[in-house]
Amino acid sequence: MNRILSSASLLSNVSIPRQNKHKITKALFYAIIVASIGSIQFGYHLSELNAPQQVLSCSEFDIPMEGYPYDRTWLGKRGYKQCIPLNDEQIGIVTSVFCIGGILGSYFATSLANIYGRKLSSLINCTLNIIGSLIIFNSNSYRGLIVGRILVGISCGSLIVIIPLFIKEVAPSGWEGLLGSMTQICIRLGVLLTQGVALPLTDSYRWRWILFGSFLIAVLNLFMWFIVDESPKWLLAHGRVIDAKLSLYKLRGGTFDEAAQEIQEWQLQIESGDPLIEPTTTNSINGSNSLWKYLRDGTNIKPRHVITVLLFGQQFCGINSIVLYGTKIISQLYPQHAIKINFFISMVNVLVTVLVSLLIHGLPRKPLLMASTVLVSITAFVMGMAMNHNKMNLLIVFSFIYMGVFTMGLNPLPFIIMREISKPEDMVLAQRYGTICNWIGTFIIAYTFPIIHDVLSGYVFIIFAIIACSISVFIWKRVPETKRRVAGYNEIWANY
Repeated sequence: MNRILSSASLLSNVSIPRQNKHKITKALFYAIIVASIGSIQFGYHLSELNAPQQVLSCSEFDIPMEGYPYDRTWLGKRGYKQCIPLNDEQIGIVTSVFCIGGILGSYFATSLANIYGRKLSSLINCTLNIIGSLIIFNSNSYRGLIVGRILVGISCGSLIVIIPLFIKEVAPSGWEGLLGSMTQICIRLGVLLTQGVALPLTDSYRWRWILFGSFLIAVLNLFMWFIVDESPKWLLAHGRVIDAKLSLYKLRGGTFDEAAQEIQEWQLQIESGDPLIEPTTTNSINGSNSLWKYLRDGTNIKPRHVITVLLFGQQFCGINSIVLYGTKIISQLYPQHAIKINFFISMVNVLVTVLVSLLIHGLPRKPLLMASTVLVSITAFVMGMAMNHNKMNLLIVFSFIYMGVFTMGLNPLPFIIMREISKPEDMVLAQRYGTICNWIGTFIIAYTFPIIHDVLSGYVFIIFAIIACSISVFIWKRVPETKRRVAGYNEIWANY
């Protein structure tokens, strides 16, 4: 070790080419996979109540008495009820409280990760996810479901912020965009996994094992994290230079001297005043130093307005009505195969997300976002009419199209645009504000959709279509193009 450290000390006089700076090694690939499993946890919990919802819930008069066949199963003998008394409003609350936890987790995630590190923060969140998943699995009551859903929401809300930070900090030069897309891809994989697990398990006897799946994923992720090194950039930012060199050396391969060379480049970046890791808040002199001040800052009115409309609007176009309640929607017209259809819709979502991730960084933002929003409006309208007129095949076909056209633009672009339209010193808080808007929008849809759908049926999708159409007009008039813009903040907003 002394010889290695001695070699590293010579870097001030020797320039060594970084051979592995742009390569994905086995260790780095493993680290990115481990981090991305956190996104799978998020997607799994987001959609875990979709398929089993109708067998999970019942009225108080439907709970089986002694002698019911279910009582002879392994779960029944241990005191687990066949179903939990829930009305439509309570189903909406149980589904939506996940978002309340998500808001709390995402709000404090950056601070947690900056203080304790990306690895330890992820271990904490996996542990919280394990506890929450077990509470949900063991719940025999409405309150138990709420407690468990809030806990897993906090965990997933935090993970969904920390994971992109970790991947961004370990990604080799040139891979940032593609690897950054892993978060969205793995969220969709988590949703798909939930629907896949639900195929054989959605019945009155085995639905709890769907909820147990999230526990297994969290346990797997927890143990996998133990053999992943901390982010070298976080280590360097906290003055742990030797640990940073060792971490980068293990992740990138090559020689220790090559890793030390890159660490030296990062040190120069820090000395020049460019932050190496995502700051908790922006500079108090140059920009807003709290979310409250960001909201009151008059110079942020235009980007803040755009962020509000895009991040709320993304949810008010109704996408999570499919993710959260797709099985219920389809089962009204096609009850025998609703779970299978929902599984294939999720599969299309994953495939389109992968395709978009490969192409989106080279495409202009505004035209793609407008095209996606207009097509979402058209498909949502057709879905609403199909539901109202019992056109089963039409509903299924346009459910696939609806998911695809949403994923191609309205799903990823608002999160990209909200940083690009903000002042550099306010990007962190703009992202935090946008994330909170998105969580609140998801909460509103998750809570209100089962109630409104029971009253309006297919007309709720016509409402989604009108909202999407309105958002497309807003994008045309108020959202600037940011792709390949080299102009400053004032120039971008000059004509808006």
